[in-house]
Amino acid sequence: MTLKPLAMICRPIGVVVGFVYPAYASYKALESKTPEASAQWLTYWCVFSIFTVVEFFADMLISSIPLYYLAKLLFVIWLMKKKGATTLYIRFVMPVIKKHEESIDNALMQGYKKSETTLVDLKRRSLAFLRERGIYTSNGALPVAVDPAKGGVEAPPSESKATV
Repeated sequence: MTLKPLAMICRPIGVVVGFVYPAYASYKALESKTPEASAQWLTYWCVFSIFTVVEFFADMLISSIPLYYLAKLLFVIWLMKKKGATTLYIRFVMPVIKKHEESIDNALMQGYKKSETTLVDLKRRSLAFLRERGIYTSNGALPVAVDPAKGGVEAPPSESKATV
């Protein structure tokens, strides 16, 4: 008996149940301005995000488990409907994050600073590369035409006045 057709049915349903419905329910919760509703969906997204990251890295192992996608679908429904996300958050997620919160904050700040430095450097080098090839000028003007076969910029066509 092959289980592939079941996976083909459960995977797209899982996307709708795991992402689309919660996104809409989150919108409704935010618009209701009820803190409890917003907290429920924030908790869901926190737990579901962790689950999705773990699943991404373990996909080769877990996707071959018989009935995995059906079990995943039922798990996601449990997260939403039976306050499963709140249960997992209180019992597992919150204690681990609280224990490592300071080091997580420090790592995020270092990552932010490093990415900011890297992006500024990348912009500087990209503009220098484009200037060297005549594709970009210091005043920000772009040339009229670029001919990669000639390795640079073609001069704009000169306007000639036709004589009658």
